[in-house]
Amino acid sequence: MSEYNQDNKNYEERYMRREERRRQERLKKQKRNRMIIVGGAAAIIIVIVLILVLSVSHCSSCSGNGSAVQTSATEAATAATQPATQKPTEPPVKEIADNGKQGELDENSSLYFWDNKAFELFHSSDESAREYASAINKYKEDLGKDITVYDMVVPNHSEFGLCPREEQRLKTEQNVTSQRQNTTSIYKALSKDVKAVDIYDTLNEHKTEYLYFNTDNNWTGLGAYYAYTTFAKSAGLTPFQLASAEKNTIDGFLGSLYTASESSILKSNPDQVDYYTIPGNYDCRLFTLYDDGPLDVGMYYEGAEAGSSTYGVFCWGDNPLMMIDNVDNTSGQKIAVVKDSNGNAFAPYLAYNYDEVHIIDYRYFEGNLADYCKEHKINNVLFLNGIISANTDSQITAMNTLFEGSGAGDYDLDAQSTEDSTDAPDELYGDSGSDTDTDSGEDYGYDYSGESDSSSDSGEYSDGESGGGYGDVDGGEYGYEGENDYGGDGYDYSGGEYSY
Repeated sequence: MSEYNQDNKNYEERYMRREERRRQERLKKQKRNRMIIVGGAAAIIIVIVLILVLSVSHCSSCSGNGSAVQTSATEAATAATQPATQKPTEPPVKEIADNGKQGELDENSSLYFWDNKAFELFHSSDESAREYASAINKYKEDLGKDITVYDMVVPNHSEFGLCPREEQRLKTEQNVTSQRQNTTSIYKALSKDVKAVDIYDTLNEHKTEYLYFNTDNNWTGLGAYYAYTTFAKSAGLTPFQLASAEKNTIDGFLGSLYTASESSILKSNPDQVDYYTIPGNYDCRLFTLYDDGPLDVGMYYEGAEAGSSTYGVFCWGDNPLMMIDNVDNTSGQKIAVVKDSNGNAFAPYLAYNYDEVHIIDYRYFEGNLADYCKEHKINNVLFLNGIISANTDSQITAMNTLFEGSGAGDYDLDAQSTEDSTDAPDELYGDSGSDTDTDSGEDYGYDYSGESDSSSDSGEYSDGESGGGYGDVDGGEYGYEGENDYGGDGYDYSGGEYSY
């Protein structure tokens, strides 16, 4: 072999050995890197495990509950996935306590009794809801663009006064209608020019409080106040605080549901009527059915006593028109409240915020509402109805009469008062005592006898067959008789789909 070939061979061997050493070094380096990565990952895992163990140990020592391990891990995972801007979950609404007893339906009165309370069951349809909304939309057109129109529908006690078990039982056995669904259907069908005042959630949040009477179809002064705060928010107003108002109480109220059922349970558990003296200075004028001229009265009938008519403390009962003037308010903002009896406990609160509040009962008011608003420069109108009224054809018919004919009606707000009344005339309020016989009122007395009475004691608006009188359980508030007559309030107990 030549010297050249030998040198070349030695060079190749050296080259191969050098490459082999490099390859071995690369393998060692890769192995070392892998070990570092694996070791680091293992160390991180160990640290995480230690943190979790320490956290779990701490929670377990505080609660003594081994399930805290899963809870802590779940909460940590949830917190990590929630957006930073998410609001905390609101506490659940308190439910009515379950006394474990089963309610009963009274076949004679069609009232449902549970927990020493009487409830009216609600049945209606989306079609009825849309018909009511359509009527309100039409009233807005008739009132014109310069008047802000609001609509409020008041759910009744059965929606908020029963425990969940009883609620479900009534849905299953009595096919009651959801009032949440019904009011939602009404508000959705209102035009964009009508402001819906949805009070459902507000009442639901406070339903464990004394929002409704247990012997009567109306809500309490407290329930009406909560609704007022919701209206104030819708109208951009600041409501007065209830703590700043003086609370007055009348015990021994046995209302329309007691009258309809004559239940001994209700008689043993009468209601109390609370009304609040609102801060401020107010002048009030009242127009009744029995007198042509106005009466100067207080905001409430403070002479109301225990018995069947105690709810008449609010707005002196149901009358064609009452006007409350806030002496200290000269803003020019005036509101008309077109209402059924639920409006009596509600409307006085508005006097705190408005220059004038005109309380109009559509069952008795004589005049064209649009003309009345124009004459008295009223720039806001609230239609307020109980949910049964809102779903009753006869109520819509009665409201329609507000826009028939022309003229503001014979209501001279500046006329000299025919009487300076601090006490209600017997003809207006009747006997507010505890007896419930047919002579409880005179011309416009409250006949709650529950019997067919053609005597003169039953009220001037009696038809001589159905009882008549305000709130009469046979003839209804207008003294109507016949199918689907609800007595102006949806409470005719003589006949009809919702008859009692």
